[in-house]
Amino acid sequence: MTPLTTPAPVPAAAQGPAAAMATHASSAIGALINVATRRQHTELNRSLVQRLPLALPPHQTNPLLFAKGIVPFASFFFLFETEWDLLVRQLQQRASEDATHDHDLHVWLANLRPRGLARSSRFNHDLKHLRAVAGPNIYSTPDLDEEWTAQMRTRIRSKPHILIAFAWVFYMATFAGGRWIRQQLATSGREFWLTGSTICQVAGSDKPSLEVPGFSFLSFDGDQDGEDIKTLFKASLIRGESILTPDQQQDILDTAQQLFELCNSLVGQLDQMVARERMLGWVASIIFVLLVFIVFLAWRTSYFPHHS
Repeated sequence: MTPLTTPAPVPAAAQGPAAAMATHASSAIGALINVATRRQHTELNRSLVQRLPLALPPHQTNPLLFAKGIVPFASFFFLFETEWDLLVRQLQQRASEDATHDHDLHVWLANLRPRGLARSSRFNHDLKHLRAVAGPNIYSTPDLDEEWTAQMRTRIRSKPHILIAFAWVFYMATFAGGRWIRQQLATSGREFWLTGSTICQVAGSDKPSLEVPGFSFLSFDGDQDGEDIKTLFKASLIRGESILTPDQQQDILDTAQQLFELCNSLVGQLDQMVARERMLGWVASIIFVLLVFIVFLAWRTSYFPHHS
C-alpha cells in the first residue's frame, strides 16, 4: 500500500453532476479514493446524466419515478449515519482512556462531521413528502440487500475508519454533483414537487426555488449553502488522516470501490424495473382494449341476436 501522498490531479470525467469532484480534492485519502474509483465514478456520472431527465417533465407527470430512484440511495445515508451516531454515543459513554491508536482514531472520527453535514433527517422529510405526493409505491423499488446491509454494519463496527469511504463518496457527491442535480430538479417547477402537477410556471416568475420538499437533501442550512460545512469537513479530514495506517487506508479504498460498484448495480436494477413496468403497462393496455372489445361483442350479441 502506497503511503498517504496526494497523487497527480485526475481529469474530470465529463460534463455532469460529478465532474468537479475529482479535481478539487484537498485531502490525501480523498484524492486516493478519487483515483481508485475513477472508472466506476465515470460510469455512474454518465448514468445519472442520461437518466435524470427521464424522471422529470415532460416525461413524467409526478415525482414517482424520481422517488423510486432515491429510495435506495437514501438507504446508504441511513446506514452509515446511524452507525456514525452510534460511534459518537459509545465514545461519550466510555470512561476516559489512555491515548491509544484506536482511541485516537475513534475520537477523530467522532468529531469529523461538522454540524449540519448529516443528511438522514432531510431524506426522511423528503421521502415522507414524496410518498404523500406520489403514493406508497415509491418503496416498490430496488433497495440495499438485507444481507449486504447486515455485513456492512458489522464491518463498520469492527473497522469504523471505513466511514471515511462513505463520507467521501456520498457527502462529496452531494456537494459536487448534487448542485447540478438540484438545478435540474428545480426547473421542473414547484407544482410538480408539491402537488404532482406539471403546470408550467408563469413566464417572468421568480427563478426556480432550489430547496423544495422532495429534494431538500441537496441543500444545507445557512447562507453559504453548505460551502462552510464542506470546508470544515475537509479541514478536519486533513488534520487527522495521518493517523490512518496503510491497512486502514486500503480498507477505505476497497470500501469506496464497493460503494460505487453497488451504486452502478442499483442503477441497472432500476433500469430493469422501469422496463418491466413499461412492459406491464403495455400488456395492461392491450388487455383493457380486448376487454372493451369483448364487452362490446357481448352487448351487440345481446341486443342484436342472430335470427335463424
